[in-house]
Amino acid sequence: MNILAIDTSTMISTVTIASDNEIIGDFNVNQQRTHSESLVPMIENLLELLGMTIKDIDAFVISKGPGSFTGLRIGMTVAKTLAQVNNKKLIPISTLEVLANNSSSNYLKAPMMDARGNRVYAAVYDKDEEEIIKEDLYEIEDFVKLVDALDQEVELIGEISGKYCEYFKNAHTLPINFNNCIGKSLIRLGLIHINDNSNLFEISPNYLRKSQAEREYEKKNKV
Repeated sequence: MNILAIDTSTMISTVTIASDNEIIGDFNVNQQRTHSESLVPMIENLLELLGMTIKDIDAFVISKGPGSFTGLRIGMTVAKTLAQVNNKKLIPISTLEVLANNSSSNYLKAPMMDARGNRVYAAVYDKDEEEIIKEDLYEIEDFVKLVDALDQEVELIGEISGKYCEYFKNAHTLPINFNNCIGKSLIRLGLIHINDNSNLFEISPNYLRKSQAEREYEKKNKV
């Protein structure tokens, strides 16, 4: 089985391909251009380097968010289009769950993504990868209180982990190779969920909050 995974939830575009449970290609680019300019060429280039075509892919995996609104929309659109045109399965996975999966330690894992304004998209998972603090949008102070109340050592995973590490009582950060580029973990979780039933036309990005445009519209039209 050949699986292609896509992540565009941050500034990094990621395309990863596995064949028979082996990672055979992993392409990550932190770029100034938008995902709409780079994602499809990345997919085409990686397939060409591997001597494959899109017809060789048996299933697709997509990180469904949270994350960048624009990035999530682009990644989801490309993934759904490829799955629909080729009549293949699309497996959506939480970006935070995938980020936590970058670490295999026995500590609690707290993936965090910047939501701006001292807010984070975050969750906490235990060593068995079970969610023990739900995935949500948090004020950083509120998330710190929830994590500290667990009274356990916790790994902060994500590019902003260093910014907030000192806020927590028993937290530590991980080396830079754990904090982004989640394609390989997407593949692993995609294989775990390969037999899940998911309706392609019902899959959508998980933004966890309304876009700025939606918030401004509601504010202007508030009675």
